[in-house]
Order: sequence, then structure tokens, then C-alpha cells
Amino acid sequence: MSVARLLRPASIAIVGASDKVGPGLNAWLALQRVGYAGTVYFVTPSRPELFGQRTYPTLGAIADPIDAVFIAVPQAAVVDTVRAAALKGAGGAVVLSSGFGEAGPEGVRAQDELAAIAQAHQMAVCGPNCLGFLNFAGRAAAWGTTVPDHVAQGRVAAVVQSGSIGIALLNAGRDIGLSYLITSGNEAATSAADYIDYLVDDDDVRVVIGFFEQLRHPQRFVAAARRAAVLGKPVIVVKSGRSERGRQAVMAHTGAVAGSDEVCDAAFRAAGVIRVGSLDELVEMAALCSGLSTRPSSRGVALLSPSGGEIALALDIADAAGLELPPVSDGAPRLKALLPDFAHISNPLDLTWAGLYDPAVARQCAETLAAEPGVGMLVLLQDAPRGLATQQAERYTSLVRAVGEGAAASRTPLVVVSNLAVDFHPAVEAAARDAGAPCLRGTAEGLFAVSRFARWATSLPTEAAAQSAPSASRARAFAEASRQWAERDKGRAPAEHEARALLATYGVDGPRERLVQDADQAVAAAREIGYPVVLKAMVGGVVHKTELGLVRVGLRSDDELRMEARAMLERAGAAGGLLLGLLVQEMLRPIAELLVGGRVDPDFGPIIVVGGGGMLVELYKDAAVRLAPVSDEAARDMIRETRAATLLGGWRGRPAGDASAAAHAVARLSEFVADFRDEIAEVEINPLAVLERGVTALDCVIVPRLSTP
Repeated sequence: MSVARLLRPASIAIVGASDKVGPGLNAWLALQRVGYAGTVYFVTPSRPELFGQRTYPTLGAIADPIDAVFIAVPQAAVVDTVRAAALKGAGGAVVLSSGFGEAGPEGVRAQDELAAIAQAHQMAVCGPNCLGFLNFAGRAAAWGTTVPDHVAQGRVAAVVQSGSIGIALLNAGRDIGLSYLITSGNEAATSAADYIDYLVDDDDVRVVIGFFEQLRHPQRFVAAARRAAVLGKPVIVVKSGRSERGRQAVMAHTGAVAGSDEVCDAAFRAAGVIRVGSLDELVEMAALCSGLSTRPSSRGVALLSPSGGEIALALDIADAAGLELPPVSDGAPRLKALLPDFAHISNPLDLTWAGLYDPAVARQCAETLAAEPGVGMLVLLQDAPRGLATQQAERYTSLVRAVGEGAAASRTPLVVVSNLAVDFHPAVEAAARDAGAPCLRGTAEGLFAVSRFARWATSLPTEAAAQSAPSASRARAFAEASRQWAERDKGRAPAEHEARALLATYGVDGPRERLVQDADQAVAAAREIGYPVVLKAMVGGVVHKTELGLVRVGLRSDDELRMEARAMLERAGAAGGLLLGLLVQEMLRPIAELLVGGRVDPDFGPIIVVGGGGMLVELYKDAAVRLAPVSDEAARDMIRETRAATLLGGWRGRPAGDASAAAHAVARLSEFVADFRDEIAEVEINPLAVLERGVTALDCVIVPRLSTP
């Protein structure tokens, strides 16, 4: 459903209109405040006239068509009013009342009824349990509380689920420049995804910011945000809440490692969403994204400051923020000539008293740093609080102006960051504005914002490989795996060797192994494979075999294997379930072990996870998560994010592991998860043994959808 008639209505009816303090009055005042030029209808049965205009007892009494309806009535009357708006042909409605989905079974039923009406009539509904919206760009509003006298207007659109967060942004006094403020509330019929999908096509919107407790339509949200990123419009989000929907580990480790929040991060990464952790970071990020007129061509940042102490603080924070600070190389001789002998030539650069008192020095230092290889953005670390004395204010203003000239000459974007999260001195802020440089408040907030923006501006959102046609080899793999899947015993999850055979169709191979039925056959198999071997009992429905004594490693002789096989058969019988046989495997000594898993997240769909292998993966939570499928290159990036990458690189003189083969296995498993999303809940290889050449899937689990542990 379109939200256009809701957000840009040619006519609007206020149901519950009043001249007393409250939503019915606030809605009228908000329309006046934004300069609404459309037609307004007042609906109230208690007054024949309001504000010099005729009123109507019901919506049905209005003869003319209505685009939007603002509903300020008690909860019990809301559903009937929404139904009347739908029958009237309204394109949208705003419902302030609470007492719906957040208020127990009766509220849920009322919200479901409201949603059904909206869906049947293709009517957008903002709320319930919200404050409505303000459209400063289009001069429209359906807003239930007061609007401050001054709101800086610009090209930042805010979509927030919480009304109080909306009030905070509106009254913060931080001139980020709002074009829209939408409080989406319970999102019974219209979600953040719908608003964002509309806003990214609006020329009055350059940046979208959001605060969400839950994403109602996650995959639609990701699609809208990805489209925004492709159009060059940042989407910046604070996401609170830790849903447990995705944390059900089912029968393996993957679900415990990649819970809902980790998957949400992966989805945001895929869509190019910039996720921040607080409202302060949200505001500073919005100020940065909306304030820069040019974008960096490289991810590296060069910092300048007139204070060595501030540089030391900044370095600590820059490291935590992942800010890339390319070293000074080509420009070192010129900087040495410009600055005193005691100056330390580095990035960050201390301008010393020379740069602070001589604008020409500051300008040339900025130009020189901007020309360094890998530098795409300049940051001036400069405290300039509102309380500066006149002489200091003039000096700091001159510094900002000089650095701005150097940035402009080199066509490099500039950001001014204050270590204090307080108002800038007006003269300093004006000089920065003239230079096209946003002023950010707080060292941490500012440098984290710069780092996030540099990464966002120099990379495109990853397009899901599933959206493109699968390769011929992948299609063949899917066909063979589908045949095996159809022929499996549907009364249980695939046993380890059966799961491994399925994954082998996608190019993920396992060790040499034989399935046998007794101790003598186990010995024969071990002689064929070669000692030492691993022995495992395959019992239907049993996934975690080690805990039941159904795995033994390092068996080196016929006698040792025969004795263990007989004992294991007895333990397997006691475990319950159908005994499928004994699995004899070659024993490998890998360079490193990885966990490679995937599952179908209830919100975001197929995901792939990579981490250190073994049982400690849940303890350390050292894993990388992405939406599936991923390419080999993306899989390599995932592995680099984990500590296992150190082992693969050849730690302490050990040989290096085959990282390319490991990445290839991760990518192929991700394709399996994506292709079988309707059939499986979870798949896991733990461990994937990484050798000097090649990889081997030592243990495999596939959990069919709807199966139970």
C-alpha cells in the first residue's frame, strides 16, 4: 500500500477535533505550524463550529473525498472510526490511541481487526500507539502533541517507533534539518519499511534515520534500505531490544552463536544500513551525513589538531572505532618544513602553535595531508565551546577557516569534531558551515561517525547472490541434493554421513570413511583407510554423540578398534533410537578447525555463520554472520573477522592453512542453505578441518524444518 496520500494529503479530517488542550487541538495547531494549504475538516458531535469553521458529526457526513484522517478518540471507538475512514475512501489514517497490540489479548484482537480493515481497503495506517507525523518538506502534518517554535528544516527524514524518541529529536535543538518526522508506533498495517521505501524516492530526503524496537517486516526493510544505499542515501538506525526468536539453537551451535541481534547486524550490513548504538550517535551521524557536500573517495582519514593531548585521546577512540589512519609518507618533508623542529610528523598531526597562529601553515598542512595516499577525508579536532572568549573564538575560527581552505583546494571533505559534547561557538560553527564541514560533538560520537561514514561511502551494499540466476554447477548440485533429500528417511534427521553426502553434492567433501555393522567390519575398514582412525556410532535422532560416548578418536590398532567397537555398540543400544551402524573415518591433523553453519532465520531468511570450530564457539562468540548466499570473496572476509584467521595464516611457525578452500566451502554451504530454505531449519559443519591443501567436513548436522531435537 502507498503512503503518499497519508504523508502528502490534499485534505485531512481531524476526528476528535477540539479547542481544548489535547491531541484534537494539537493536530490543528501542527497543520498551521507547518503551513498546510489543503482542506481541513473538523469532526466532533459536540460543537457545530470550531475555529470559525463548520464541524461534522461523523466522517460519513462529509460530502467531499478525504485523503487522510487524524483519529483522536478513545481506544474503544478507534476500530469503528478506522472502518468509517476506509469506507470514505481515505488513503491513510493516524491512530494515537494505545491499548492495542501492546496491551494483552483483547488489544491484540483489536489491532488485528484494525489491520484487516486497512489491508482490505489498501489504506495506510500510522500507529496505533503513536504521535503521528510531521512533513515539513510537504507542509503537511497529523501530529498529536506540540511543535516547538523553531525546528531546523533540511533533508533528514526520521522514522521512529517511539513517540517519546520523536519528541526528543524534534526538541533537541540540534540543527540536523528535518524534512519528515514519522512516529510509526505499533505498525499494525504500515511499517517502517513502507515509509522508507517512499522516502528514498523523495528529493526532499537525503538521509533517513530511525529508531526501532522491532522490525515488523524485516526483509522488506532490508530491500528498502538497500535501495536507499544504491541511490546514495544513508539509512542510519538505532535498533534496541534483543528478541529470542532467533536464539533457538535447535540441535547445533549455530543458533546460539548467531542470535537475532547478530543476524540483524548481518542484514543491516547487506543493506548498507549504518547501525549506531545510541541517540547521541544517531544525531551526530545524521549531522555528518546530511552536512557533507562531497563524499570521500578513500576510506582513510587524516586528523589534525592544535593539541597533542587531544590527539592522544583521539587515538584511543579511533582504534576502538576502526578508523583507518594512513601513515604520512610523501608529504613528510613538506610538513617538516612547515612545523617547528619539535613537531612529530604523523597522522594524527599536531599543528602546534605554528598552525594555530598562522593560517597559512594550517592551510598547507591540510592540503599536504589530503594528498597522502589513501586519505579520503580530513578531520579537524578542535574544541570550540560557546563560552570561548572573543580572542580565542577569533583564533579558532581562523583555524577552521584555514583548514577548510586547504580541504577545498584538495577537494577533500572536512569534518570538525569537538572533544566536548556541547554547543559550538557560533562563529566557529559558521566558519565550518561556510567550508561545507559538519560540526560533530563529542570525540567518541564524532570519530565513530566518521569511521562508519567512511566505510559506508566507499562500499556498496552487498547484493544477495540469490537474486541472480544460479550458476549451472549450482543448479546441478541442487538437482542431485534434491533427489537425495526426497529419498531420505523422513522419520528422522539425516545422520552425519548422510548429511555429508548431501553437502558433497555442493562441493563440500568429507574424510574417507566406511559405514559398517560390527567390530570385524570396522577393523577391515580401518585397514583399508589406514590407522589411526575415528570411530562413531550412527544412531537415528542422536546429534551430539560425544556426550553419549559414541565418538572415539586416535584408535591405532586392530585390537584397540575391535574392543572399542563392541563397547560402543552396547552404548549405542542404550542411547535409544535406530542404530544405523558404526562409522570408521580417517583421522586428520588440521591446521585449524572452523564452525561453518547456516540456518533459516524467522525474520531475515537464510544466514551463514563462520567461527572457530569445536565446542567453545558458543563461549567465545567469535563468529561472523552474513545473509546467505555469499560469494567466495565475502566468505574470505568473514573468515578474516575471526580469530581462526590467525591460525590459517600460519601461527608461530606453523604452516598456513588453505584459506581459499575454506572460503570456497563456506560459500558453497551458504548456497545449500539458501536453496533449501523451505526444507531445513539448520545445517552445520563442526568442525571443518582446514589443511595445508583443501578442507574436510569432519562432522555434519542437517535439521529438517519442523523436526524436533
